[in-house]
Amino acid sequence: MVATAPLVVATNEALANPEVQARVREMHAADTPLLDMVDALGLSDDMTPETRAVIQGLSPDVVAGIKQATLEALDGGRTKMPIDCAITDAELASGVDVDVVQSAAGPTIQVRPA
Repeated sequence: MVATAPLVVATNEALANPEVQARVREMHAADTPLLDMVDALGLSDDMTPETRAVIQGLSPDVVAGIKQATLEALDGGRTKMPIDCAITDAELASGVDVDVVQSAAGPTIQVRPA
């Protein structure tokens, strides 16, 4: 799931729309689960079963970090997911570590092989 993965590309395209940005903010404020957000935004077809499984397995702390990183990116005028994903589909199937780290651009979702 490199940064050009269909789900990342579709999400970035959706976030270019101010109405989608507003919906994302509302869903984060309502503490909507990430998978429900993907479904509500019509991005489910772009998510592989492996990616769905990774998202389902995220700890509450990582989910909170992802939500915060996304909101900070939107607050900063960025309309792309703040993600640093350096894995292949094979590595995704074998397991990955997801964390939110501080980068020069702010909080960044980092995905690496487990």
